[in-house]
Amino acid sequence: MNAVISPQRLVSVKTHGRLHLGFFDLSGQAERRFGSVGVAIDAYHTALTVSAQPQQTAVDPWASAILQQHLKSLGLNTALDLNIQQAIPRHSGLGSGTQMALAVGAGVNTLLDHPVNSAQIAAAHQRGARSGIGIATFDHGGLVVDGGRGSNTIVPPLLARHAFPEAWHFLLIVDQSHDGLHGSGEKNAFKQLPPLGTAATRDIQHRLLMQGLPALIEQDFQAFTGFVGALQNYNADYFAPAQGGPYASQSVARILQAFHQQGYRGLGQTSWGPTGFVLMPSKNEAMLHQAALSQQYAQHTHLSFIVTAAVNDPARIE
Repeated sequence: MNAVISPQRLVSVKTHGRLHLGFFDLSGQAERRFGSVGVAIDAYHTALTVSAQPQQTAVDPWASAILQQHLKSLGLNTALDLNIQQAIPRHSGLGSGTQMALAVGAGVNTLLDHPVNSAQIAAAHQRGARSGIGIATFDHGGLVVDGGRGSNTIVPPLLARHAFPEAWHFLLIVDQSHDGLHGSGEKNAFKQLPPLGTAATRDIQHRLLMQGLPALIEQDFQAFTGFVGALQNYNADYFAPAQGGPYASQSVARILQAFHQQGYRGLGQTSWGPTGFVLMPSKNEAMLHQAALSQQYAQHTHLSFIVTAAVNDPARIE
């Protein structure tokens, strides 16, 4: 079916990257699986426009395939112009796939006067198979907790959302020399990795409810970073066999180990990496470390260091 839309109409969408701080049920023992914690960040964006014209300029084949898949899910055969101004780097643990699918889907639906339902868009693109935090940050921003997957789950439900303290900043350690595990490799890893024990799983769930979330709301930096470190250790124990250790990048691992020796606890790897992060109490402290690392690793062109705040706002659709 073809849709009739004014050629003058244009929709713009801007959404943010996210850090996947970790799953809190990797035991495989409960009726629900996974459950995850994440936060939207302002360092990376996906920004695009959609208009009712034939394609004007060349577009990335990956993004073009997402557009065609979305039109197919709506039962439409309509020529649209997709223009991507900025895209979150792929396979870096920053949520690029989910954000592109949601941005394209929301742009098309808005252009066609269809409801923008992020869960339905994500399901149409097979996003949210394990984690729903990218969907939740698209809708709300901030720090989010999803409830994992049950037998009838379409996308993991949002359990909690809280604004992230504006003063706290992340220092990202980006390794551009290789990709994090993705696609069939990721699926096979989840099939083959042995589950974690129920005692460790119950402990991290208790920490989430009685340490992580209360500390975030009360802006208790030490308690919150202690929880993040514990959550990261829990996930590293599970994923290490599939990625050759607790972190996908040995360069990132060495830098994070040095921060740990300095007393930082809220550090780790987002999703399958290779991007690492360290949570710091202020932008100034993060920038001081950024400057020092940039000088120390000036000859390592595959490494970069980025200071970013959290984003407490949803994606923008205009």
